[in-house]
Amino acid sequence: MCTVGPIELTNSERAMWNQISFPPHPSGASRDAVRSSIEPAYELARSLIDRKAIPEVRWRYFVDPDLNIGQNKSRKQIFEKNGTRGEAILRHPHLHKCLRYFVLGPDLPASTVASFSECVRDCEPVTSGDQEAFCQLARREVRAHGLGRKQAAEELFKLALELGLDSDMARAVRDAVMKMRSDRRSLT
Repeated sequence: MCTVGPIELTNSERAMWNQISFPPHPSGASRDAVRSSIEPAYELARSLIDRKAIPEVRWRYFVDPDLNIGQNKSRKQIFEKNGTRGEAILRHPHLHKCLRYFVLGPDLPASTVASFSECVRDCEPVTSGDQEAFCQLARREVRAHGLGRKQAAEELFKLALELGLDSDMARAVRDAVMKMRSDRRSLT
């Protein structure tokens, strides 16, 4: 099982992190703020890569085409297809989203992470027969926290991978959330 949650940053990496404006920013950071954070984001990414601090599962999410559902290319390959290669990828503003994941892990409520971690512990060893329990838990968490279906599906996919579920089961969790109907309660 991988470590879920933020990775340990060095003091210099923490200083770089604090200079980065991640879109969408709650304070309404402008494009200029995002642009001004490209260099610290590059330096942070370079540092994390150099010291091999990015957990393997998070790096795999970036470079493995099988983990970019609905695409035939990895996230890295999409940068390359669009003409951005090598070190230039680390300076691209669209890398900010990946960098945030590299450092913080899945963007989910702590209680959701804890519930999934507990479910993995309860099922160990996890088998295909446990798939429905994870899918039900995912749907419950989305409803309980009012999470957006599409974003929650992707974050739960990442979480399932980080907790050691194989890519097929992680995909089943993602698909279960994607198939949920929107809650359209009448306001009248």
